[in-house]
Formats: sequence, structure tokens, C-alpha cells
Amino acid sequence: MRNFKKHLYLLVILIISISCQTESEKKIEIATNDFIRFIDSVTKYKTEDAQKNWSTIEKDFEQKLNALNLRIDSSEGTTEFESKIDSASEKFESYRKSVFKNYSYPEKLN
Repeated sequence: MRNFKKHLYLLVILIISISCQTESEKKIEIATNDFIRFIDSVTKYKTEDAQKNWSTIEKDFEQKLNALNLRIDSSEGTTEFESKIDSASEKFESYRKSVFKNYSYPEKLN
């Protein structure tokens, strides 16, 4: 009977730890998908609109990226999310370059 209780306690602890880990991964996945949707929506702006609102766009990008990185840093085994984030960040950077190809980054717009 003692062995049964020990195994039962171990099983409960294992289930709790697994459920917490998957909950954390679900939150990271949701945040990653939100970040990717943000990048996709930003890259649909016309060049003129993006140039006018660039400071807001970049501030939002930095906030979302920092929040996402903090969430990822607190978890382990998130390399699949990191590759998605890297590809979305690269997409944002290439969009930034295309928006300001005739300018030297936003300072000269004002």
C-alpha cells in the first residue's frame, strides 16, 4: 500500500509538471502567433503610410518583441518558436528597408 501511495504521488506531481509546461508553451505559441500577425499586418501598409507612422510602428514592434522574448526566456525548449520569431523579424527588417530605401532611416523624414 505504501508503494502504491508513493507511485500515486509521483504520478500526480508528474501530471502537474507536464500540464504547467504545456500551459506555458501554449501561452508562448499564442504570443508568437500574435507577433507574426502583427508583422503581417504592418507589412501590408502602403509605403507612405508606413513612413508617416514609423515611430509608432517601430515602438509597437519593439514592445511586442521584448515581451515575447521575456516569455520565451522564462521557458525551456522553445527553439521552434524562436525560429518563427526570427523569420518574422527578418520580414520586418526587409520591409523597413523597402520603406526607407530612398531615405536614410526615419530621421530624414521629418
